[in-house]
This record gives sequence, structure tokens and C-alpha cells, in this order.
Amino acid sequence: MKHVLVWATWWLALFWLWFLLVGEWNRQQLVAAAVASTIAATLAEYARTRTGFQGRVPLRGLADLPQALGMVVVDFGIVTWALARSVVRGRVVRGRLVSRELEGGIATASGVGPRAWTALVASYSPNAYVIVVDPETGTVLLHDLVPYRPSERPA
Repeated sequence: MKHVLVWATWWLALFWLWFLLVGEWNRQQLVAAAVASTIAATLAEYARTRTGFQGRVPLRGLADLPQALGMVVVDFGIVTWALARSVVRGRVVRGRLVSRELEGGIATASGVGPRAWTALVASYSPNAYVIVVDPETGTVLLHDLVPYRPSERPA
């Protein structure tokens, strides 16, 4: 039953991803999405089973998602302002690398799932993206176009 639930989750995600990427709603794309999702979900579940991979996302990590998605709008304004300022001044904004401690400390850095989730959600921002999460030190290396700490969350 566990394999069926994981397979179905993969299938649903990949099925809708197909439509998101193709951008058409017709019978041909419906069949193509179903076939491609079936093959990809089967391969994903087979690989997960063979490797024993367990990338569990902590439930408290889901609480960071709404705030991170809301910051996308704010960060779009920050990036637009930085680019406009760059055009006016004739100097390109390069950004900088920043190293920060993870908000959850080493506990957040332990395990593949929490690290991947932190990197994914923190990289939604157009102003900052995660380069690497170091599980040994509990730190994260980010690139900020314009330094603004809320853009980096939950990292």
C-alpha cells in the first residue's frame, strides 16, 4: 500500500506538471500526460525502492511555504528596483555571497529531506537563492542580489 500511495503522488504531480509545461488542454495531451506520468512515476518509485531513499519533509517546514511564496512579490519589486537603478547608474548589480546559520540549526541540516526542502523554498525568491546547505556546520551559503534577510527565509 505504501508503494501505491507514493506512486500515485508521483503520478499526480507529474501529470499536472505536464499540463503546466505544455500549456494545452486537449485529448492528445491528456493521453501523453497519462502515459508519461505512468512511466516516470514507475521509474521514480523503482529508483526510490532500490536505493532506500527517504526524503521526508518535516511538517513544520510546510509552515514556511506561504511566507516564502508571499516574498516572491516583494522580491520582484526589489529586483526590479535594483535593475532599474543599475540601468540609470550604468553599473551592473552583481550581488554577493552570504553565509548564514540555518534557522533550525543543525537539526534542519540533518537528513536529505529537510535540506532539500530548505533549499527549494528559500530559492523561490528571485532575490536570493541557495547554493549549498552544509549539514556538518548547520550553515547555508546563499547568493543575494540585494541583501534582504526575509528574502532568504527559511534558510
